[in-house]
Amino acid sequence: MRWGRGHKASAEGTSTQAGVAGAAQDAVASGPQGGSAAAPPADAGIAARAVARDRAAGTGAGIGRRRLRMVAGAATGVLLVAGTAAIASGAVPRTAPPAGDSVSVPTAAVPAGDYTAVCPAPPRLLEGAVEGSDPAFSPASASARTRVSGMVLSDLSGSLTGSGLLPVGSDEPLALLQAFAPEASLAGEEPASSGTDGLTTRTAGVVGGVAVDAASLFRAQPQGGLTPVAAATVGYTATDGDLRGLAATGCQVPSSDLWLLGASTSLGQTSILTLTNPTGTPATVALELYGPDGRIEAAGLRDQLVAPGATRQIVLAGLAGEQEQVGIRVRSDGGRIAAFVQQSVLRGLTPGGVEVLSPGAMPGVTQVVPGVVIQDAATARSIREQKGYDAASPELQVLVPGSSDAVLDISVYGSGGEVELPDGGVATATAGAVTPISLAGLPEGNYTVAVTSDVSVVASARVTRGLDDGKPVDLAGAPSTVRLGSDHAIALAEGVDTSIVLGAPSGRAEVSLTPVSPKGVLGEPLMIGIAGGTSVTVPASSFEGAPAAVIVDATGDPVYGAQTLTLGGRTAGISVVGIAAGAAGPQSIPVDLGY
Repeated sequence: MRWGRGHKASAEGTSTQAGVAGAAQDAVASGPQGGSAAAPPADAGIAARAVARDRAAGTGAGIGRRRLRMVAGAATGVLLVAGTAAIASGAVPRTAPPAGDSVSVPTAAVPAGDYTAVCPAPPRLLEGAVEGSDPAFSPASASARTRVSGMVLSDLSGSLTGSGLLPVGSDEPLALLQAFAPEASLAGEEPASSGTDGLTTRTAGVVGGVAVDAASLFRAQPQGGLTPVAAATVGYTATDGDLRGLAATGCQVPSSDLWLLGASTSLGQTSILTLTNPTGTPATVALELYGPDGRIEAAGLRDQLVAPGATRQIVLAGLAGEQEQVGIRVRSDGGRIAAFVQQSVLRGLTPGGVEVLSPGAMPGVTQVVPGVVIQDAATARSIREQKGYDAASPELQVLVPGSSDAVLDISVYGSGGEVELPDGGVATATAGAVTPISLAGLPEGNYTVAVTSDVSVVASARVTRGLDDGKPVDLAGAPSTVRLGSDHAIALAEGVDTSIVLGAPSGRAEVSLTPVSPKGVLGEPLMIGIAGGTSVTVPASSFEGAPAAVIVDATGDPVYGAQTLTLGGRTAGISVVGIAAGAAGPQSIPVDLGY
């Protein structure tokens, strides 16, 4: 480990056109002797005059034949265009291309859209509900506070795009970084390469400490034809009440397919799934639930309607009661949605923690979970040895969506390299179920856990933090994350101790962490070299000043990261927020010209 400071024009139709022209040339060249139809009389006359001109010029019959083919090919191309128009108008039936012919699929550029991320509502106590109605909630405690922090990076000229924090379903901003421009004015916008003085300058817009009491939306308009680099984090703290502790999550870009792990509906545990539709299109949501014993079937898993700009809560115990582990797949037809799980624990009268669980990476044969925080062994043992505290211990949870069991190879990487698990890191996960794997044997530290499987899986980790037996315990969910590349943004939560945990399973990677001050000034990058098979923890205090956000750029072999948060003093607060995917560049989609 080393620390330092350092400052298609598309050609899709070309092959198809060449193939069509070639076929036409061969047909003309073969003539009647080859069994092909002769060229139309007018075309034959034009070709004959071209051959006569070539002979008069002394160019030879070879060129004449080539021109004959070219002319015939051009005429055939005209006929093909006319035929295509006839097909489009319905004048002639559509026929499939001859077997063996290669037809390119055209693509269309997709204009950049807004950066839109949903920040969940604050955790609330469940009071109950009449069957068939939405659950009722009450405030968590007198000391509960929920605040949103966000950041948007400017372009190279230092210009900031329209951005701000808004309530879901409303255009009245809670906080405005830059006034939103009319959508029509953004069309055809080119990326700025420098300011009016010819110099390259980048700044950021920062918003912090915005109090919220409902779901909100962090939005930034396209910038220079690209989706801007932006991020937002919502953080909840409470020092009293049944939901005391720390809960934080990154505000989530909506999707049509999401996977969540870490929920539990066993005695004393409450799981509330929250679905938010920030789009203008209704969303019809289907749920798939998985428990330790397999797929869970229940009424009400299909056709959950979430109206535009609306939020819906579902108490998971009503669908999957008394389940130690619950995995959730959320699929949306129509508008894209954001999904979170409010998870809380109450052991008798003693609070057992609160967390807002967010989706992890999509299923794959490799899953990487950074930010697995293990506290000192003596305190952890005294907590979990209490009656009813069996679940107050760290564990890895692996969901196998398919019908075949998974053979898992689990590797755990700490600051000093790989740490062996008691069973050697080899386990079998049951098909269609959630399999827990204990991490209680790990020594104190911050880890990255890598899971390799022979079939696709989903993975997440549950960690806990307590101070002493008989005292409240807090919990956190660490989701699997995507590989880091360029332009990842982290909005740091306020009022908590924050660190960035980076892990490289193999090879070697270099990560640049650029701090952003509360005034939007980009500081000097912190360069970190990470050896393969290790994790590195970078406290926020490593940066000059107190940054409000960090820009992450990684090169080399795969590296993954998360933001870990704890409460200072004698308070058992912990949370883990994965680093989200970076800003997407220009995209294109295939276009089907059929009907």
